[in-house]
Amino acid sequence: MNEETAQGVGKSTYSDYVSALERWLIPYFEKFDVNKIDLGALTKFDAWRTNTNGGKGFSKSGINNHNSALNRVLDEAELHGWIVKAMRPTLLNKGVPSEVRGAFTDEEHKKIYVALRTWHKKTNHPKAIATRITLREYYLVLANTGIRHGTESLNLKWKNVSWHKNKSGKYLAISVDGKTKKRTTIARDNTDKYIKRQLSQNPRLDRKDFDKVLGEKSDEFVFVTPLGKRATNANLSRAFNALLEELSLKIGADGLQRTLYSPRHYYATKNLADGVAAHALARQMGTSTAMIDRHYSKYSSLMNAHQHSGRAEVIDAPKGASNDGAKPLDTALAGLAAGSFPASAVLTLLNAATTRQPLSDSHKSAVISALRDKHITEAEYDALINH
Repeated sequence: MNEETAQGVGKSTYSDYVSALERWLIPYFEKFDVNKIDLGALTKFDAWRTNTNGGKGFSKSGINNHNSALNRVLDEAELHGWIVKAMRPTLLNKGVPSEVRGAFTDEEHKKIYVALRTWHKKTNHPKAIATRITLREYYLVLANTGIRHGTESLNLKWKNVSWHKNKSGKYLAISVDGKTKKRTTIARDNTDKYIKRQLSQNPRLDRKDFDKVLGEKSDEFVFVTPLGKRATNANLSRAFNALLEELSLKIGADGLQRTLYSPRHYYATKNLADGVAAHALARQMGTSTAMIDRHYSKYSSLMNAHQHSGRAEVIDAPKGASNDGAKPLDTALAGLAAGSFPASAVLTLLNAATTRQPLSDSHKSAVISALRDKHITEAEYDALINH
């Protein structure tokens, strides 16, 4: 894996597998004959792993990395004839389900990015200063693209950044080697400003024009500190955790800890609140619609605050229209969200309007809720949102 990575043909997950081998699998199984690794040995390894980890159980995703790394060892052993397929043990995963990291509110997000403007001035250590300067752009890119902290973002190279142009304009596109497969994500507007600032930090590229660098398809990593060193997960996480502690934002109102995975969750909740369909968001973030639903349905009440508070009719009524005139549509969409009113009837009501009005934010939230709760199909969702 190290050889393939050095040759530029290695997968992004190799770094996780190598880490699992060096930190956990080799220390335990180093003196084992490979054909003696059976269920009993794996059970004892699991107990040792938990004990070595201070008694704390591993997450399912963490154990998946260990299993994937061990499978590569077993593949090699089978290739050389040291074991046969029938001898291979079944690798189980009884890890703890991963907990969603806490998301930020808009106010908290602003508090963080404002603080990051001067965070590097609160230390005298050159390496810490460099890391904090890079952290500012790193955080903003994560929060405006939804890419994953770690493997996706830290393996990003300038050749993976480009402009996507179509009839509606020019968009910043970022291609990442994701958790499951490669994908291209479209960044929110203004992200080019953050990534241009990041370019200026690289002492090997700082005098080059942004578009020229993109055109050259540079193999340089994007997140390089002003010292010319590639930013590391450990240093960025340490600096971000220290900032959250200083701002009293480490734990959210929901009791969940915030980490550098939280900007991704902020991005997801922000897009859902803006009316982006779950299936479209899933493709953008490299996950499944079911995962979006499972992890973010708990934010429904916050995203639909107007509806739940009973203020929707007053706040969202078109200027110059009476509240009575808005009630039929409000009632229909509330029924749609509850599963008691069909999408076809809502469309009929919209098409019957003498003046076509775009759906208000609370109306869009009702449609999103209906899709999330499977009261409508994705085709019906698109028809309603794009009305």
